[in-house]
Amino acid sequence: MTEFCPGETLKSGLVTPSTCETVKEEVIREIIVQLLLNEKGYQDADLMLEVPYALEMGPETFHLQASILIQLEGKKVMLIKCGAGSIMARERAALALARLITDYQIPLTIVTNSEDATLLNTISGETLECGMPAILSKAALLNRLQDLSYLPLPEKRVKMEKQILSAFEALGLHGECH
Repeated sequence: MTEFCPGETLKSGLVTPSTCETVKEEVIREIIVQLLLNEKGYQDADLMLEVPYALEMGPETFHLQASILIQLEGKKVMLIKCGAGSIMARERAALALARLITDYQIPLTIVTNSEDATLLNTISGETLECGMPAILSKAALLNRLQDLSYLPLPEKRVKMEKQILSAFEALGLHGECH
């Protein structure tokens, strides 16, 4: 007798590598993109979607992505990490990613599940605002630009941030499945 697992049909063709939490992240990201474009005043050119980051830790490479990066006046100014469920569980990993993904720390980080959001100062880790208004309009973000710092991550902290990000990846707590 051959054993049949209904999930095998899904695994074998209907569902691509974009599964489980990643599917939810894609839906949430689309909701946030529409919010940014339709209500917050951003243009398509301001948004970078699914920005990849290859985290090399010894022999392993973790393939991560920022859900949305907002770039204004030639600088990446805000990283938005989308994911289902608790946003608090994703804050630390999102901060680590915002500190590592470019040659400077992206000044602002947002974590959202499309129902709630937290705005964080990437450099200090301080919570700046909670709730959906934490997703800043383009006008509000432009008003803050002169006050933002684009500091490189100190070399002594790079290894620690990579370890934090790889731990979240290994535990599957960063909000994606690969």
